[in-house]
Amino acid sequence: WLKPLIGSKRTPQPKLSECLEQIIKQAMRFAIAAWSLCTWCMVCWAQRDMSKGFPYPPDTRPAGCRKYRRSDFSNHTVSIIIPWLAEKWMHMEGTMKAILHFTPDELVNEYIWISDGNQDSKEAELKALSPKVRVFAFDERQGLMRAKMKGVEMATAPVIVFLEAHVIPNKHWLQHILHRVVVNPKVLAMPVLDQIPQDNWHQYYPMSGGHWRYEWNFNLVYTNPGGLIRNDVPDPYPSPGTSGGIFAMRKDWFQQLGLFDEGMREWGGDHMELTMKVWRCGGRIEIVPCSRVGHLFRDPSHRPYDVDVNTVVHNYKRLAELWAQDHLDYFYKMKPEAVSMKLTGMDKVIANYNELRDELGCKDLKWYLENVDPEMDWEKDVLCHPHARGGDPIKCKGSLIPGRWTVTETIPVEEYKRRKAALEEGEKARTDL
Repeated sequence: WLKPLIGSKRTPQPKLSECLEQIIKQAMRFAIAAWSLCTWCMVCWAQRDMSKGFPYPPDTRPAGCRKYRRSDFSNHTVSIIIPWLAEKWMHMEGTMKAILHFTPDELVNEYIWISDGNQDSKEAELKALSPKVRVFAFDERQGLMRAKMKGVEMATAPVIVFLEAHVIPNKHWLQHILHRVVVNPKVLAMPVLDQIPQDNWHQYYPMSGGHWRYEWNFNLVYTNPGGLIRNDVPDPYPSPGTSGGIFAMRKDWFQQLGLFDEGMREWGGDHMELTMKVWRCGGRIEIVPCSRVGHLFRDPSHRPYDVDVNTVVHNYKRLAELWAQDHLDYFYKMKPEAVSMKLTGMDKVIANYNELRDELGCKDLKWYLENVDPEMDWEKDVLCHPHARGGDPIKCKGSLIPGRWTVTETIPVEEYKRRKAALEEGEKARTDL
């Protein structure tokens, strides 16, 4: 690879500075490739190690992660909340044993497991793993949002950490997201969610760079325009959205935001409500590359419980009517089935929304699009619906982008760079005031 840098009789000799610049660039490429290869190689042997009682993960953190001392957290401790429904005991046990192995005991007040209507709450088995385990069991299914709210109600620590019952936390996972909460009391701090295949609990792969955000149908997506977002460096970075199930934030901030809307049923929408309230009411969402949690990503066929699509759309409509008031037509173009859905119990939700907006100065969706998610802003002008009738102008004219349901094209890299630079400049200006 040095040949093009040396020159020949037919090509002019490059300057020494140009040679050095190219050599440095090539060396960086090799370093990144070597790190990735090393990480992937570790997967092969590490996941066979069950000596700790769970599939031991490779250390997928980037180089340069800080080591924290207890004094770095002041008086901050956490309550770890894990709602669950119809999970395999193998996953629950592995989750709990991995948490206990990789989490400093002095930082944890309790582990709160919320059984959402399961016939067996596994209370005896869970409490046998740690004296800090607390279990609450609903007699009947209440839904994910209410299960989470019950966990927050029970929490005694100033910081709440939500996990799911099918994860493998990694080395120093808690310290790095907890420190972000110490630094900024209004942050929602997320780990990088490494991948555990849905058909093999004993494998573990590092997640590629990217951030969480939403389509105009309110579905969650993970994107990385032009591959510009990197998680192989230690610095935390903002994310337009949160996946909603694995994060840390202060309990008083969660409660001040009035989370969640109790009228949302069963499953779906909590991530969108978290995102809109945190970002638009004075907080921020961050992904912390030095915190890694392996997550069992599952498609509907592998999910251990049924999710009714119309219930999810109903939840999205409740959110859209308040948090997308100034762009409601875009949502209904992508979710026309929501137009005729009737909503009940909205008076209290609207009152809470107005109170929150007056108290915290919550911004509208236009502000969010211009200052947080330039991709969503750009996509509103290229939306299409794959199932619209022929002849309808909204019907998609080409193939959908893989993993997407509302666009056949994504924001050009240069346009994303331009918009991203503008919003970063605006954020800096607001910080300097």
